[in-house]
Amino acid sequence: MEKIKTVIIDDEVYNREFIHKMLNEIDPDFEVVGHAGGVSSGVSMLKKLNPKVVFLDIRMQDGTGFNLLDKVSDHSFEVVFISGFDEYALKAFDFNAVDYILKPIDEVKFKKTLSKVKQRISEKTSISEDLKSIFQSYDQNKFFLAKIPIHVNNRVVLVNIERLIFIKASDGCTLFMTEDHEKYLSSKQLSDFEFILENHDCLIRVNRGAFVNINHITSYTKGLQCSVTLSDGSTIDISRRKKGEILQLLAAQRSRVGY
Repeated sequence: MEKIKTVIIDDEVYNREFIHKMLNEIDPDFEVVGHAGGVSSGVSMLKKLNPKVVFLDIRMQDGTGFNLLDKVSDHSFEVVFISGFDEYALKAFDFNAVDYILKPIDEVKFKKTLSKVKQRISEKTSISEDLKSIFQSYDQNKFFLAKIPIHVNNRVVLVNIERLIFIKASDGCTLFMTEDHEKYLSSKQLSDFEFILENHDCLIRVNRGAFVNINHITSYTKGLQCSVTLSDGSTIDISRRKKGEILQLLAAQRSRVGY
């Protein structure tokens, strides 16, 4: 197999040298042609060396790995993200089928990742085009998903989370309703999206099968059967278990806006 030109971009010298050493020992098909210690130097190196694979640190002193990708027009290389333990980031990578390795680097995981990357290269099934839309879905400063990628037929729609009215389970799928009254049905289950939805202050879970945008609640009932009415006219029941918590949130919101 032809040597795979590889670049390592990480602001910690030890990590760069360790990854280089592991590549030499585990799979010499990966030929490291350059190291960089940050976003600015990394961009210059990518343009100069045109590598096939990039090991890219998520957080560096002068920005994030996604900031770097945003500055590079040619994404024809495979990317393996290097991450410190961040549960949310790792779930997001798994959700988007993005390759990553953890610090400290585990040799078994490292070998599996190299094998996947080599297979994609040999089969010419790169995810580099998908990566463009994936990193556009992140808030690049907070490294949180600001948009949810939803597969609709043969395309991926990036839906702005703050523009959602509600998200609910629907016959094993997940239904998204936006404030523009657009509906999107994902074949993924609601549980697949929970880690994203639970990390956004504007969204609250009202029952086991639904989240609503608190900014789109127009009214609510406080009787035995409690429910919320949303800006699109939808009515969604609040479970007994969530009733006290949600009514408290709504009361606090009403106090903040002064009515």
